[in-house]
Amino acid sequence: MGTITGGLAVVLVLATIADEGKPHTTNESFSSDKYGITCPLAANWDVVIRERDDLIFVARVPQRDPERPAAVGCELALAPESLDEYRTRIDANAERGRIPGELIRNELIEHEGAPRLITVTEFRPPFGGTWRETTVRRVAHRQMYVFKINLDLEDPSHAETMVAFESMIGEATFSPPDTGATRDANDDANRWIQNEFNFAIDLPEHWQPALAPSQLALLFANGPAFGIWSDNFLVIARPSARFDPDRLVLEIPELLQREEPGCEVLSCEVIDQPGVGKAVQTVVRTQRGSFSMTVLERRFQGGRFDYETKFTLESKRFDALAPELRRCLDSFSEEPGEVPVVRPGIAG
Repeated sequence: MGTITGGLAVVLVLATIADEGKPHTTNESFSSDKYGITCPLAANWDVVIRERDDLIFVARVPQRDPERPAAVGCELALAPESLDEYRTRIDANAERGRIPGELIRNELIEHEGAPRLITVTEFRPPFGGTWRETTVRRVAHRQMYVFKINLDLEDPSHAETMVAFESMIGEATFSPPDTGATRDANDDANRWIQNEFNFAIDLPEHWQPALAPSQLALLFANGPAFGIWSDNFLVIARPSARFDPDRLVLEIPELLQREEPGCEVLSCEVIDQPGVGKAVQTVVRTQRGSFSMTVLERRFQGGRFDYETKFTLESKRFDALAPELRRCLDSFSEEPGEVPVVRPGIAG
């Protein structure tokens, strides 16, 4: 299969290769309680990826050349402060030549009282023709739903396919995604319990769980958005092993430098964490694109697993919030109840 220029199409190509020889199910609707969405799909759209990390689904759409199908799908992301923040950033990146293809539309519209950001780019791949990727962003329940379609403008089914794409977006309904966490009704603090693995932790004011961008995170939460960024928190667990905090203090700075060259390890020390005992606390400053980020991380051993708890904030907000973040980390506890021994996707 020839590679189609455009991110969603590349995902489709890889998925098609991986699924070669496997039967596919033709769907006339798609529904996911986990991601909080139900939407109609055209009868000939063949779903090849379903509920994988931030990909809600990717479907293959037949065109005249069977070797080059169109791609349609939906991704999940954290909601920005406003969709206009995304529009402005896309325009700026296009002016600097930092987006693939040619930007031909980037417009924020109101539709039945709800904003949508419509972005259209065109590509002229080596094998000929003109391909267009249309992206429509909608916000619901503190999440951003990103609908995409990438198809050949010269294909005879183009108009029909775009009508189906617009119907999918217009008729989509949203519900709160399944974050895997429940607010503790018996606690006045902003305390949340992870439903499957039975641990609990306080979150800062106005923070709450969101759908994790990776299956490795047992709990993911974020704060209010600032521009296109939301400060976030996550919990990762590993099967219990020998926990040696004195050794980790020596190893972690070098490990972080290998993983992210140029990061600055501000501190790495052994501390006493209430209810846990010894923990290794690390503060790291790093650059993510145009953002300076500060990460506060703790590694410790619980009664069930070895845990990593991690806050990531824009550096300009970190110092003021650091005492509250440390208090939240101190509040971690394993709750009574049965938990899985291990599950597919848990960090190893």
